[in-house]
Amino acid sequence: MNLLVTNTHAPQAYAVIRALRPYAEKIVATMEGDSFLGSRFAHAALTRLVDRRRRVPSPVEDWWAGNVGAENTSREEAFVEAILEICRDERIDAIFPSWDPHVYVLAKNRERFVRQGVVLPVPDFETLLTALDKSRTIEAARELGFPIPRSVLHEGGADPRDTAADLGFPLVLKPRFTSGGRGMVVVKDDRELREALPPLIRSHGNPIIQEYVPGGQRGSVQLVVDQAGRVVFAFRKRRRRSLRVTARFGTVSESADPEPEAAEAAALVGRLGLWGAMGIETMLDPRDGVRKLMEINPRFPRQLWNRTALGINEPWMCLCIARGELVPEVESYPRGVLFVNPVEDAGLLAYQFADRLVYVARRGLQRYEPIDPLSESPPLGELLRSFLASYRAESRKVVDPYSRFFLEDPVASLVWWLQFSGWLLGGWRRLGR
Repeated sequence: MNLLVTNTHAPQAYAVIRALRPYAEKIVATMEGDSFLGSRFAHAALTRLVDRRRRVPSPVEDWWAGNVGAENTSREEAFVEAILEICRDERIDAIFPSWDPHVYVLAKNRERFVRQGVVLPVPDFETLLTALDKSRTIEAARELGFPIPRSVLHEGGADPRDTAADLGFPLVLKPRFTSGGRGMVVVKDDRELREALPPLIRSHGNPIIQEYVPGGQRGSVQLVVDQAGRVVFAFRKRRRRSLRVTARFGTVSESADPEPEAAEAAALVGRLGLWGAMGIETMLDPRDGVRKLMEINPRFPRQLWNRTALGINEPWMCLCIARGELVPEVESYPRGVLFVNPVEDAGLLAYQFADRLVYVARRGLQRYEPIDPLSESPPLGELLRSFLASYRAESRKVVDPYSRFFLEDPVASLVWWLQFSGWLLGGWRRLGR
């Protein structure tokens, strides 16, 4: 198999490359960016496991802007043409995208790749769009009776104060097409709503306005589903410690029993016709005790390595499903295994310290009231004890691939840690909220 892997800035791409290297005669990785230097931060393309690297134009600007449709934009067409050229030059058999904008663009051009004998492990475009478009996801879940937070798609000319009066503050402003929490804003009053809404519309189009679910008790179930709707693998983990100021990063987590959340998630995606790899994100609402749907991500999460470290090769399973092959069900996996990221965790601990200090200062000097009292930043001593306890625990631990394989693949690890640090620094506006 000659494999092409895209979106190599993302950690799930690195996990895909590691998982599929034993099956591939050749792996080609794409690198994209506005400049040569920017493209060099595609850390997964820098691994020694890649045979060739090819630069391609980026297709993501229209995605971020909400300019989404069945026809290619000029940027998207340039990306697709570049990928098709690579497929011809390198005799590619399969392409593995694992980031929303790439999954979207490649899915709507599937037939062009099929004609070249290339396999894409993603569902058809219209089915996929129901999961990628958060407005369509909400409507589909509402029709199927799956619990959701109260939500309204903001329309041009509508007065957001009417929506705020109906839903109540705080509110979440969420772009329809985004990933990793990009563009999402939480506002706690009319002033913040008026300030946040116009720039969000300019950057991402009309957003979803959603009631805020307090407490931050997020849940995630990862599924692999075949084209007949059969769940081949279901996985769930619990967060042992997470970063309060954003849902983007967990710190330490452990494998857990997937039920009953997996059964509920499987029923939902089965009705939607999705297949392949996907994650169903929910939030437990302490006000009524109901777990509510936040989003469906029809691709691997950045923590894909959690499952591959347990010996479960989801990327290979998805390629087999895309080829129409029967994949045996994974009946079980070890429970209570801790997934640790020492370098990332140390950076997150420093960020949590800064968050706590800013939070205390704002409460003392500005009489600031937090957006969510149920998610108040823990004291510094508690943060440190939690950090140390995770590494002293007697539970079985598996370490992230950037730490585990650092000595044999140092460039990919160092570039990833640099990229991760940039993500953390980019979240400074959320400190103390």
